[in-house]
Amino acid sequence: MSGERDDERSARWEAKKAHYQSEEVVAQYDAARFRGRHERKSTERKWKRIQAHLGERLQAGAEVLDVPSGTGRFTRAVLDAGYALTSADLSFPMLQAARETAGDSPQFRGAVRCDVERLPFGDGVFDLVLSIRFLFHVPVDLRVALLKEMGRVSRGYVVVDVRHKYCYSTHTKRLKAWILGRRMPSKRASLAEIERDFKAAGLRVVKRTWLAPGLSEKMLVICEAGAERKGNDTGVRAGE
Repeated sequence: MSGERDDERSARWEAKKAHYQSEEVVAQYDAARFRGRHERKSTERKWKRIQAHLGERLQAGAEVLDVPSGTGRFTRAVLDAGYALTSADLSFPMLQAARETAGDSPQFRGAVRCDVERLPFGDGVFDLVLSIRFLFHVPVDLRVALLKEMGRVSRGYVVVDVRHKYCYSTHTKRLKAWILGRRMPSKRASLAEIERDFKAAGLRVVKRTWLAPGLSEKMLVICEAGAERKGNDTGVRAGE
């Protein structure tokens, strides 16, 4: 049974990657994902939280990798902050949209089509690796490897968002799926599980930021890359 579930998750993962190769899907992506005011403001809120913690640590011209960049929701925010940006995504149509968003900014390094599982960059070439709205789509058995790959190319920080289980809607979604006989939502992580995965990837969690405690399943996790080289301190400062 476990093997069947693993095969099913793997098939869904491959299907999801193929799904975003479609120009039609990409053309409707932002409208479908960010219809309401709350959703449209989510990028701004997340970036403010990231800047609040890392703004003084990242110098002007810092090298940032946005992966997967999607249509470039963070492109203007990163460039307007004075950082140099490289956008990376498996979807060529997504990269085209991100490139258009960047315009003719001299700080835009370019758009690179690649798979996060095998990033075509050297070790420690970025000051910040940013990966938003991605990790919770990744099969559980692949997450540590992908986090490790993000950490490999960073000489500074890795920032991702995760889905946690400490939220009202997490339980109502599962109850609704059970009542209607639908496929259960993917398992949300505990703080211990989140810490375990990042530690296994060689990343040191330095801050967890709850985006809307009790109401949102999303949490920003800010990590230092190269934790094994910098020591074994695993202290975490809880987010606001």
